[in-house]
Amino acid sequence: MNRFWFVTFLLVSVCASVSAQSTARQDSLINMGRVWRDANNYVMAIDQFLRAGGDEAEYEVALTHYTMGKIAMAISECKAIVQRDNAFSMDAEVLIGLCRERQGYERVAKRIYRRMTEKGSAMAAYYYARMMQRKGRLDEAEEMAQKSILIDNCIPEVHFLLSTIMAQKCERYKAMMPLYFFLIVNNDENNQRLAYSNLIRLWRRSASTMNILKKDLKKDEMTIRIENYIESIATSDSIANLDGREQIEALLKNTDGLINFLLNETENNLDFWQVVYADFFVKLAPRNFIKPYVYYISDASHHAAVLEYVAQDEFLFNEFRLWMSAQ
Repeated sequence: MNRFWFVTFLLVSVCASVSAQSTARQDSLINMGRVWRDANNYVMAIDQFLRAGGDEAEYEVALTHYTMGKIAMAISECKAIVQRDNAFSMDAEVLIGLCRERQGYERVAKRIYRRMTEKGSAMAAYYYARMMQRKGRLDEAEEMAQKSILIDNCIPEVHFLLSTIMAQKCERYKAMMPLYFFLIVNNDENNQRLAYSNLIRLWRRSASTMNILKKDLKKDEMTIRIENYIESIATSDSIANLDGREQIEALLKNTDGLINFLLNETENNLDFWQVVYADFFVKLAPRNFIKPYVYYISDASHHAAVLEYVAQDEFLFNEFRLWMSAQ
């Protein structure tokens, strides 16, 4: 009996080891396929996905065909995934929506995005919002972007899109907060520099023309108070002409003031902007993390200045990064 259980245990261990190795190989091939696709080498990308096999690889093949512009092929592959009802069926349905949108069937795409949003797809809500923003339907775009973030707030492009929408609606505070968050969750250096540049522009005093909410004080009194505060501390246009540590310090002064203002003013305001953004950022103040945070988000644009700061206050900066990784 003891020998039987030993042999059984040995077989299970071997099978588990083989399975883990197979999964690791599959993941490696899929990741390599994505690298090839990002480099626009679609032949090599599809080859890697086909070698990997499995549901995820099948979806990646469909996504690659969509990227290549082979829309009919991508739709056919997505429909096959949906019919099998696997873990990537929802992603495949959203991709069908993207295909229909590219084909010009916007009503069909919109129905797909709406249906998949109701099923809990953050990306479907994002694509819906993006479509509405392009068409100039900003209220609907804002609503869908918010839905996407409430489903999953760690998709960087949704925060960037929401900031764009709110800037178009001339609401400076509500354009700033998604950018502040985007600069934490985004990993693309080019997008990081663009978002940082947008944030600097929003802090320029010339952006006071955005504060059109003053014409309707009954609309959102909390936002009006925040907008008025931002206007009172916004630097002159010269902030855009500063560079390196000088610009970071100017941004730090404004950011520190804004976060502490939110800490004192938004306690009983439970709207989307507090729940998603203000409640997160006010946690920085009591931990003395506002300065390392501002330097952290400035790295892509002012790397040398950030390195100089880190060398002077490495412990606090690392403490902030550890705290961030735990959020």
